Amino acid sequence: MKKEKETKGYVSFKEMLIEFKKRPKIEFLWSGIREKSFGIVFGPSKSGKTIFCENLAMSLAVGKNEFFGKKLSGIPRKVMFIGLEEFWENRVERNVKQLAVLNEEEVKVLNENYLYQAIDYSKYIHQKEEWLKLKNTIKESKAEIVFIDSITRMNHGSLEDSKTAEEIMQRLRGICYDLGVTLICVHHTPKMYDKPITMDSIKGSSVFAQESDFAIGVNKTSKNYRYIKNVFFRYSSCDDEVVREFEITDDVWLDYSEDNYEDKLLMKSDRRRNNSNRTTIIEYLNKNSSMTHKTKDLVNYFSDGLGIQERQVKSYLKKLVNEKEILNPKHGEYVSMYYKEDDGERK
Repeated sequence: MKKEKETKGYVSFKEMLIEFKKRPKIEFLWSGIREKSFGIVFGPSKSGKTIFCENLAMSLAVGKNEFFGKKLSGIPRKVMFIGLEEFWENRVERNVKQLAVLNEEEVKVLNENYLYQAIDYSKYIHQKEEWLKLKNTIKESKAEIVFIDSITRMNHGSLEDSKTAEEIMQRLRGICYDLGVTLICVHHTPKMYDKPITMDSIKGSSVFAQESDFAIGVNKTSKNYRYIKNVFFRYSSCDDEVVREFEITDDVWLDYSEDNYEDKLLMKSDRRRNNSNRTTIIEYLNKNSSMTHKTKDLVNYFSDGLGIQERQVKSYLKKLVNEKEILNPKHGEYVSMYYKEDDGERK
């Protein structure tokens, strides 16, 4: 009887390289989040974690080119958002408000690409059969990117116990690898009490760091300053000192304000912002009140003059228009409140 050829338990570098070249190149989805990777968005309660994830999920689903100042591919993706934390009607009510920032075509795409778990889906993932159902649900959806809110609902013991945390994280990583999806999970930390947000903010932090490919912190200070922090990326460089400050709009989207140093933000005494940049923009338009100013020109002028990024300039312009400090007579143009045309002063 002919003996079957045994499969060897190793490969040479040449063989590995041949296999590697057969595979499609893995791209970054957003910031340091790589396709087919697994990581967490973490922070204290009510900091904005879920809204951040919903905004990112919708942006990916409709194929936006940018989110929160970082590049997206512009290719619509099939996205599933599994919300275990709240009653489904409350979540959908918030999502309906978020549609206000999308155009008609984007809403059509979202209707097809943005998926939920079933209405009667379990609120907890504890037992072996529940984990199997979670995996099968993701597989059947054919989603490329999956958000789960939150890991707390998978806690069958104590997350302070490294064995429990390790089991949960390894199960999630297994789903990511087996199904070839990008998996982003929300995780809660205790209140920060104006301390910097780091991996040490998480109970069982060593396990979460070991099993994650990325970790993004979302924090809210005692004076209600909110910010996002890149805590670590396995496959990308990470500046963990500079954070991105934001507010939440009436449409329940994150409105990026400016970059800041975390320690400076934590030491701010109240919600009154430094208005020097805003004042500089207003004064510049007022001194040139007979001119119209294109967005591109203002961005170039103030990016250099104030040392701030393009998105920050645009954010200042948008807010100044909303507060009736300057005018936006047509798309892509700004003028002083004192701007005059041939037919008289603008109202």
